[in-house]
Amino acid sequence: MQKIMVLGVGNILREDEGVGIHATQALSRRELPPNVEILEGGTAGIELLHLIEEVDHLVVIDAMDAKAEPGAIFKFQPGDVSVFPDNFGMSFHQVGLLEVLNMAKILDKLPETMIFGIQPQSMDWGLELTPALEAKLPRLLDLVEDYIKEINS
Repeated sequence: MQKIMVLGVGNILREDEGVGIHATQALSRRELPPNVEILEGGTAGIELLHLIEEVDHLVVIDAMDAKAEPGAIFKFQPGDVSVFPDNFGMSFHQVGLLEVLNMAKILDKLPETMIFGIQPQSMDWGLELTPALEAKLPRLLDLVEDYIKEINS
């Protein structure tokens, strides 16, 4: 079986900005195939490079400000970022993550990558997700699990 890494990124101290971390914590409580590794990447950047180059498939979960309705879920590959509107907002850790993915690509170490993003409602200080994102979290997790099943089939 191919090695799959699910990487949750974001700042757990900033409400919905931490959705990637909350999602990986919730996924770790689900029964996933043995070839799936779950990693909380936080706001790490280039230090993730050596971890992702060891896997066949990378699944990233993160908050992303696409100026959409809170809780809107997006599924895309790294090269698709250019299709987002000009007002699409990226946080510093997302820019760092894209740099890591680009560096891995240059080094010919980029695994097949899928990003699941979700529109935050609030990125104020706080340890909990807003009710809007908390309500969408199960759907996000189901989509990630479906993608993992698709890879493994």
